[in-house]
Amino acid sequence: MTDTQQRDVVDLLTSDHREFDRIFQELEQLMGRTGDDVLRRKRELVDEVTIGLVKHSVAEETQVYPKVEKKVDKDEAEHAKHEHAEAEETMKRLERMDPDDAQFDTEVRTLIHEIRHHVADEEGRMFADLRRTFSRDELVEMADRVEGVKKLAPTRPHPNTPNDATVRTVVGPVASLLDHLRDAVSGRGKTAD
Repeated sequence: MTDTQQRDVVDLLTSDHREFDRIFQELEQLMGRTGDDVLRRKRELVDEVTIGLVKHSVAEETQVYPKVEKKVDKDEAEHAKHEHAEAEETMKRLERMDPDDAQFDTEVRTLIHEIRHHVADEEGRMFADLRRTFSRDELVEMADRVEGVKKLAPTRPHPNTPNDATVRTVVGPVASLLDHLRDAVSGRGKTAD
């Protein structure tokens, strides 16, 4: 693959955003519905989007936001980390709930709102700032680093872990190992299509 064919970090993160929204659209179609198959599918979708969001967030916090802080806008990076923290709290609440819980759909709606707002912020300003500030090669290198972190990142929200690059880099591998072990035992994230 040549450099012109490689995705840069903006393309990669935007692709993640589209995948999250695809899952959200399916969840929205299931809202208010019951039945064993519907409830099982809601749980699968919430687990799938949570795994993706946690990996995406950790990668952004360790590989993208520190660069935004240094070269673009510190307040913009801090705002994005704050939005991640809010979404992590919502994901943690959802992790503890069963899909037949009366508050489950409400929490899913909250998560959808939080993430769509965050995506609009990033795609509306931060991504343009990244493209203006960094070279194509730097953006491709960031994408490679983001992909590497996503492979090793935790799969569950850890809202008590500060959204700081250094802390996430140190704590992440241990949390990831424990998350992957829990997922293997429970079957979480292994949906049969």
